[in-house]
Amino acid sequence: MSFSGKVWPAMTMLKVANCPSCGQVFQKNLRNLCQGCQRAVDADFTACSDYLRKAHKATTSELSEATGVSLRQIHAFIKENKLPATFYPGLTYPCSSCGAGVRKGHLCTSCSVRLTAEIRQMRDKEEKAKERGAGFQIRDRLSY
Repeated sequence: MSFSGKVWPAMTMLKVANCPSCGQVFQKNLRNLCQGCQRAVDADFTACSDYLRKAHKATTSELSEATGVSLRQIHAFIKENKLPATFYPGLTYPCSSCGAGVRKGHLCTSCSVRLTAEIRQMRDKEEKAKERGAGFQIRDRLSY
């Protein structure tokens, strides 16, 4: 494009964002962190993996105390499979429902069983309502 005989260079748009950890403006990347926070996360991971080489059966809280890495960051490493719970028997992260230690999935066994039973009860109620006939039954919705 020219303007009074000058050629303007094509404008490129940089995708920038605020780092979710520190708030600094950075150019977007795959990890969605600024360079400083990326280095910090990498250092935390290195500290965790080095400690687990020495103390293979360490629990999550022991790992946090020994390395100074937050439980939240260790849980993220486990969920991202950077620190696989299958290799380290003491590592757990909290259940999404009750907060108990979980080694895989999102729910502990007791919450999973409870939710499955509640879903089954709801299905049974719906089937019984269909058998009685179509329509909204107010007595089914009210519990005394």
